[in-house]
Amino acid sequence: MTTSTQKLKLGAAFLLLVVLPGIRAHAEPLPSVDDPELARGPYASMHMLFTKTLLSIKVATIDARFDRRAQARFAELARNQATYSSQIAPQLALAAFDSGRAVVQMQFLRDIPFKRWLGVVRDSVAEARKAGLITTEVEQRVSQSLPQWFAALADRGYKKGDRIIYAVRPDAVRSVVVSPEGQTLVDRTEPGTDGRRVVLGSYFASGSEYREPLLRSLFTPAAP
Repeated sequence: MTTSTQKLKLGAAFLLLVVLPGIRAHAEPLPSVDDPELARGPYASMHMLFTKTLLSIKVATIDARFDRRAQARFAELARNQATYSSQIAPQLALAAFDSGRAVVQMQFLRDIPFKRWLGVVRDSVAEARKAGLITTEVEQRVSQSLPQWFAALADRGYKKGDRIIYAVRPDAVRSVVVSPEGQTLVDRTEPGTDGRRVVLGSYFASGSEYREPLLRSLFTPAAP
């Protein structure tokens, strides 16, 4: 086999890995709320059922798990608190926002059109901006880029059982969408601190519809 032919075949293989949806170009495992590097036990995780409209239509479950530093801060704030209190909610939310590592997973309980999902995400990002957690410039960039970042879902939308997982690190956030069959539909990493601020800000800004249910769940018994 000639050198030029080998190069062509290698180039074609590379394009398949990078371009085809659902095929990942690296062997890094998928992020998980069961990541052993994250904390376990009391004050380590949150869970909620996300519903919409007056009919309380079940949309998705949301799970979040945090690092040991955040767990310690949650425990300190919750000391002598048997149940959730709105008085400590701002401090709890700030501890979640400031966590160095976290994984947040949303699993859909019904089919969701792509444009509807975009609207919900943009509303959440706007709440993060209103709370002063991100700048207007970051909000606009994220809002404009979402259709491109998640282009693989533009026609398909989200299906029942799909999971969108955000792995938050101090210097980046990784966003992954996985089908019920285990196919990776989206896998992208946003370097820098803006991405993690957007994700955690969207869930824990004062106006976020996720914030109170997630924080309340800190006071329910944790899974072993």
